[in-house]
Amino acid sequence: MNERSLPVLLLVSCLLAGGVRAQDADQVKQAAGAAATGEMGRLAGDLNFGQIDGDLFMTVNLDFSIDLGQVGFGIRVPLRLRLTDEDPQNEEYGGVLRREDWDEWSDYLKIIRYFRYGHKGDLLHLVVGELWGATLGHGTIVNRYYNNLDLDHFKVGLQLDVDTDYGGVETVINHLFQPSLFGGRAYLKPWSFIDTESYLNNLAVGLTTVSDVTAPYAVAAGQVEDGYPQVTEEKATTIMGGDIEFRVLDSSWLTLTPYMDLNGIIGAGIGYHAGILGVFHLPVISLDLTARIEYRYLNPDYIPAYFDPYYEIQKFSYPYKDHQAGLELEAPKRAVLERLGDKNLNGYWAELIFQVNNWFTLGASYDDYDGPYNSNLRIFLDVPALEVIQFGAYYYKHNFEGAGEAFTFDDKSLFLVEARYQMFSFLYLVGQYWRIWQLDTDPQSPDYGQYVSVDDWSLGIGAAYSF
Repeated sequence: MNERSLPVLLLVSCLLAGGVRAQDADQVKQAAGAAATGEMGRLAGDLNFGQIDGDLFMTVNLDFSIDLGQVGFGIRVPLRLRLTDEDPQNEEYGGVLRREDWDEWSDYLKIIRYFRYGHKGDLLHLVVGELWGATLGHGTIVNRYYNNLDLDHFKVGLQLDVDTDYGGVETVINHLFQPSLFGGRAYLKPWSFIDTESYLNNLAVGLTTVSDVTAPYAVAAGQVEDGYPQVTEEKATTIMGGDIEFRVLDSSWLTLTPYMDLNGIIGAGIGYHAGILGVFHLPVISLDLTARIEYRYLNPDYIPAYFDPYYEIQKFSYPYKDHQAGLELEAPKRAVLERLGDKNLNGYWAELIFQVNNWFTLGASYDDYDGPYNSNLRIFLDVPALEVIQFGAYYYKHNFEGAGEAFTFDDKSLFLVEARYQMFSFLYLVGQYWRIWQLDTDPQSPDYGQYVSVDDWSLGIGAAYSF
């Protein structure tokens, strides 16, 4: 494997920033739609400096990951040492080791970052640990869900899929030891019971059910409990849906799959999705193009792709427009469903991912609907082909109004830029700068108990051996 390949750049630099906020760097990449980069043969260590909550930390990372084809796993040991301690003061292990990293028994499970067996579409696919980009079906209910948004609380998630000629199942659980979000999709290929080799076996119908049984419905203003906004009332969010697809073309260079989904949120609205997915591959120049466009017709109290990359934050705080008062407010996502107006919405969602050889990858998605604060944008660019310096940039903005606000940096924006300079064959320098959403846990702050946008940075040096 080429040590200057894109996967090494992304994961190693992620770990470097991770010395300070590994999971936050992952958050931005996941929100922007970038593919997971953790499954490769690599042994690495690094030393870097950066901020967490305004305090300066030195971090030592030890990392090992391997992909044996059917089996892959990753191990990470982050040791964060506090160099400065601004108000509010923190009590650390030994006076320097960040206590929040190791104050829960589940924190020790993050050493084994993930274990994987098989790949999506195989007869059996299993992922245990960190879930990067969990999706069910066409992604109209669960789309790129990420279970570990919080640096201080590690969740051991589970994906278990079975895919056969006759049908299969896809499942997701956010945390094996304290599950709150779980669900699955079962699908059937009806013609397979007559002839598994027939063209008509490209027809599939599915049924999906997903629920967050402890979804926050109300939170106490200015209160924090166990590192989260204090929840005063819960209300389960359960979504059910049916889908149908037919792969009209399936060749080595082009596949086309039209589909339709009809979903309903129990106690709220219904959404209709009709789209087409195309995958184009030209092996001569190693060009890959994935494109999807989807029309959506939604009840006002329905949110498409409800369980998305940022659901673990949105379930506490989701922006919406109060149409009567003309104000922009925030509330738990489950409560917002009941405050979204009274008019049905027309809209669309489009996605494009373009990759040429190992030179660059560009991806973008955009969705927009009738009314205000209904636009979302994701963009990522990976450029691994330069000889000495590699570059990556990621951008995500949600719930904004109109294309004119797409690139205004505000509290609805996330971004990450990173660069790596290869000094020698295995030794490198890396830097990152990013904006993330973070819970304010300072009791003296006017934003205490709220999620606010925070700009952070990281600089580091490391060594890696790829195989």
